[in-house]
Amino acid sequence: MYKDKIYLFTLAISFISIFFFIISLNDLLFRNASLIRIFSLQSIGAWQYWVLIVSIIVFSYFAYMSYSLINDMSKFKNLLQSSSKKTFISNLPDLERISKRFGSRYHDLLIEAKRKWGIKK
Repeated sequence: MYKDKIYLFTLAISFISIFFFIISLNDLLFRNASLIRIFSLQSIGAWQYWVLIVSIIVFSYFAYMSYSLINDMSKFKNLLQSSSKKTFISNLPDLERISKRFGSRYHDLLIEAKRKWGIKK
């Protein structure tokens, strides 16, 4: 169940980390008073630098993961809708990898597509 919505989790973590990046960057460099009144990390002192560094790393990782997951979802759906059996069979290892990555719903869709094309694997 959780594998079906993992891309939402990665997107949420990406947005949270970019939020902390903007807030810590504002506190350290720009000192925009309107943003500081809304949310500030000045109370943690020198740890702001660590928040800035960690937020960059976390954002980079989860943004890449989000891109990878969304790209795999798109590829899976495009290959399932393909009108060529040869294309489907040649990409079957990728389809099986993606179906394992995303859980039962994608696995069921793959089984249905295999039945449609008459593949017994």
